[in-house]
Amino acid sequence: MTKHDGIIEAADVTTSDVEKKEFALEIIKSSNEVVVSFAKLMTATSISAVGVVLTLAKLVEFGSTASGGAAVTLGLTCGGFLLASLLFAFAVRGQTLAVSPHDYGDVVEQFLHAAHRRQRIINWGLAIMAVATIVSIYLIISAMVDSQAQEA
Repeated sequence: MTKHDGIIEAADVTTSDVEKKEFALEIIKSSNEVVVSFAKLMTATSISAVGVVLTLAKLVEFGSTASGGAAVTLGLTCGGFLLASLLFAFAVRGQTLAVSPHDYGDVVEQFLHAAHRRQRIINWGLAIMAVATIVSIYLIISAMVDSQAQEA
């Protein structure tokens, strides 16, 4: 850009600018595919975990041996799996970046910011899913032990 007597003039877009723009877009597309694929996989996995936990709870007759607090905790773990799936789905959604032919460094910064945001969201989803899994396993094993103790 040049400035002449208070008038700002934009420079013409050159073939080099077009090539840089295409290169930046290609990098963004290729690197996002891996993150989006992982988030999609984890969305389905965390939703499926709810069914697995409830099936295992029914299999060990969780309701007949568990206290009210344990039942509420099991419900919260299912809610945790659903929350994790929402976070993973949120990470999948598209990001808007402003591409300027004059400032490709800014495009890279925007891309890195979006990638870090997705990474944080996925990490939170994984943490919630891990806690829900550990608590669910503990509750189901406790119910199995209680069920066996009542039979004996």
